[in-house]
This record gives sequence, C-alpha cells and structure tokens, in this order.
Amino acid sequence: MKKNEIMLLLIVFGILALVLSWQLIYKSNTTKAQEINTQNEELQQTVDRLEILNGKKPEYAAAIELMKAADDLIIDSFASGVRVEDQVMYLYNMELVDANDARVPTVSLQAAELVPYAGTLTTEEGYELQDDGIGMYRLETTVGLTTTNNGLKNVLNYIYGMDSRKSVTGVTFTTGQDGYLTGNMKLDFFYLTGTDVPYVEQNISGVSTGTTNIFGVLNGSAVQSEGGQDQDTEGETADAEGEE
Repeated sequence: MKKNEIMLLLIVFGILALVLSWQLIYKSNTTKAQEINTQNEELQQTVDRLEILNGKKPEYAAAIELMKAADDLIIDSFASGVRVEDQVMYLYNMELVDANDARVPTVSLQAAELVPYAGTLTTEEGYELQDDGIGMYRLETTVGLTTTNNGLKNVLNYIYGMDSRKSVTGVTFTTGQDGYLTGNMKLDFFYLTGTDVPYVEQNISGVSTGTTNIFGVLNGSAVQSEGGQDQDTEGETADAEGEE
C-alpha cells in the first residue's frame, strides 16, 4: 500500500474517532450538563421560595396562634354532648322565663345524626391537612309551642342568645280563637365530639318527677285553660281536691 493511501486511511480513521468521541462523550456530557442546569434552576427556585417563607415565619406563627384561638372559640360555642335530659331541661327553663310567655305541650325528639363535612382537606398548594377527628352532630327537635306575638320574639331571642349552638329551621303557627299563637317550631341542637371538653350532666333536682306536666307551669301565663284559669291554678285545685 502506498504511503499516500496509508495517510488517507489514517485521516479517515481520525475523523471517525472524532465523530464517535463527539457522539459518545461530548454529546452525552452536554445532555447531562443541561439536565444538571435544569435541576439546579429548579432547586434554586425552591431555595428562593423557602427563603421567602422563612422570612414570613413570624407572620405565619402569629396567624396559626390566631387560628387556634378562633378554633377554641368555635369549640366553646358548641356543647360537648346533648342528651334527652339536656333538651328537656332547656325547654323547661325556656318556659320558666316570664318574658317568653310560652308553654310547651308537646316535644318530638329525633336521634342524633352526624353532620357531614362539606369542606376540603387539601390546600391550594396541594398540601394535605390532617383530620382532627372532631365530629358535629345535630338533633332535630319538633317543639309544640303556645305563646303570644311578643312571646315568640322573646323565645327566638332566648334560643339564639344561649351559649351552645342551636338553630330554628322552621316555624308553623296559627292564631287561635283565644288570640294566642299555637303551632310547632323546628329546633336543632348541635354538639361536638372529639374535643377535650368534658360532658357536664344536667342538674334536674328542681324538676318534679312522676307527673305528666314535666315542663311545669307559668304564673300569669298567656296560655289559659278553657275555663279561664291558668294551668297552674287548675293543678293546685286538683291537688287540693285530692287531699280532701
């Protein structure tokens, strides 16, 4: 083989070696370098965002404490449990307020039902929030009520003025021949479970037992019997006759 041909082959082999080196080494390194640059940019963005969040840490901490205080106020506004005796005593005490001028002849109590949570536990940033295990229950109660116009207003103020959460979902009243309002009121009792607040039992020592009139009577009530006497006067007359 001539010297020129040998030189030409060496040149060709050299070119091929350069091409292969560029394909296998340079191009591969360039691709990896681009990937590393992309990762570095993403990491730098994360670092910048974390630095901004860290700068706002005192603000976030104060906001968290404010939210905790608001949560405590909400929890305090709910009862930690509602039993039948709680509902009975609440309506009994409602009758005892002279301004309410009301009598509760009938009550229909429904079993407690869990109120489903309608919110979301995922933030806009995609973070998953933990369920704190607190559940809210509702007890639907149908209260038969006889009162006056002003008495009904005072009853509503009485209900919404109490600490524990209650809600009037509907009222149906008609005016009787005696001029008093008679009808039904839908009253919901609410309570929370899963909180650290203990349940406090009702004190029913002042309520007479063994009687069909568990809600007592009101002196000077707007609700009178057919004979024109107050309900409590009739009760006293009946007791006196029984004693004789």
